[in-house]
Amino acid sequence: MNNMNLQEHIRKVLREELNKPSEKSFEQALRDVKTIIPLISHRIIDENGLKHDEETVVRLNKMILQKVKEGNGEVLDEMWELAGSRVMKNAINIITYYTK
Repeated sequence: MNNMNLQEHIRKVLREELNKPSEKSFEQALRDVKTIIPLISHRIIDENGLKHDEETVVRLNKMILQKVKEGNGEVLDEMWELAGSRVMKNAINIITYYTK
């Protein structure tokens, strides 16, 4: 890598880091999307014929939240489809950007 490419690469990395959402905004985004998680849990319960009780819902909610924190694309895509507002979609965007 020549000097010019190295400098440009360093600039690009710095821009990405400076534009990355803060941990505080990531934590807020996680709180914002928690209202969508039960919708996904109920879909999973219905599609798989699982027992529809509090224990199953709580277990699924925790599993889905973990996948959100990991930036799981399938879960975030489904959340995007279920999101009803720009605020919710912005929260999903923050999570996606933060976890990539």
